[in-house]
Amino acid sequence: MEVTKREIFVSILFALFAFIGGVCIAGSIRSCEDDANVKYYQAVKVADSTQFNYAFKTNEGHTLAYGTVTAVGYVTDDGIGNYMTITRVLEEYRQHTRTVCTGEGKNRSCHTETYWTWDDIGRKRFAVNQVNFLGRNFYYGAFPELPGENYITTINLPSRGFFSNKQRYVYYGRSLSYTGTVYANIDNHSLNDAKFLNGVGLDEAVDKLIHKWGVPIFWVGFAVVCIGLIIGFVALPNEWLYGKYWRERSRRKKEADDFWDNFGR
Repeated sequence: MEVTKREIFVSILFALFAFIGGVCIAGSIRSCEDDANVKYYQAVKVADSTQFNYAFKTNEGHTLAYGTVTAVGYVTDDGIGNYMTITRVLEEYRQHTRTVCTGEGKNRSCHTETYWTWDDIGRKRFAVNQVNFLGRNFYYGAFPELPGENYITTINLPSRGFFSNKQRYVYYGRSLSYTGTVYANIDNHSLNDAKFLNGVGLDEAVDKLIHKWGVPIFWVGFAVVCIGLIIGFVALPNEWLYGKYWRERSRRKKEADDFWDNFGR
């Protein structure tokens, strides 16, 4: 692929105009991020139950509160221990088949292979009704972003005829308490749009919540697209950049005009 001076010049012009356009787009993205981040920067910081109760009393609005979300009561099943939530998955050891092929062309041969896997055939979930945070009780669903459930244990089910030793319960659960920072909009004396940051203090919470990657991601994607377009451009013949192309085009147009002029006589 030969790169000419004119192609380099056009590519530089394209890159320049693309950069100007990119700056405008990046500015718009940054402005949108700033608008979205205002609520985090202006959020009232709360670190004890007295301040938290006052925030509810006055409908404080956007609030960051540090404390421990603790289950009110617990759930358990089959003596596996006490948890905030438990998911019990029923799995069955089932036989499957798949076609396996080897070789190529005339030497290609296929055969059926048998294998076994533990398949999820049903699940049941248990959860406490309420949790406590900084002295106030809330419905469990008020904190939808608590850490995910962790594996607890596996219990094989007793023999039941054909299903002997082929079924088991696998348990996952949440601990009874988690300490971290809650962001929420306290309005109408209720906790709205709560986000829980496990193990994160008040000083770190804002940095975790704000939107800050939109502009870098845009520039990376924008640069990849522009470089791809420039490479594609210089790979083309691009005869239109040269005078001989336009002279040839003018000659052909003149011949065509002369032909139609003569044809009409």
